[in-house]
Amino acid sequence: MQPVKYRSKWWYLLPIFIGIVGGLVTWFALKNDDRKLAKNCLILGIVLDSIEIVFLVSLLLSDNLSLITQLGPLMESNDLGFQFQIETP
Repeated sequence: MQPVKYRSKWWYLLPIFIGIVGGLVTWFALKNDDRKLAKNCLILGIVLDSIEIVFLVSLLLSDNLSLITQLGPLMESNDLGFQFQIETP
């Protein structure tokens, strides 16, 4: 069995900024050298992306975000419609 190579803790920045993709990249890069760091980075990417998804879904479903209901009548009106006229010579 090979000795474990310890890697820099800077690898944690990849899943923090890129999410699960960064966690996967880190896991593939470190799985043979430092399995504990690779696993922790993968878990960190999954957890941070899950928190982001829950936050965004709760924001969209809340009553405070009424952007969709405000844009509904605007999009249905003909005020924004364009009229094209084709002129024949």
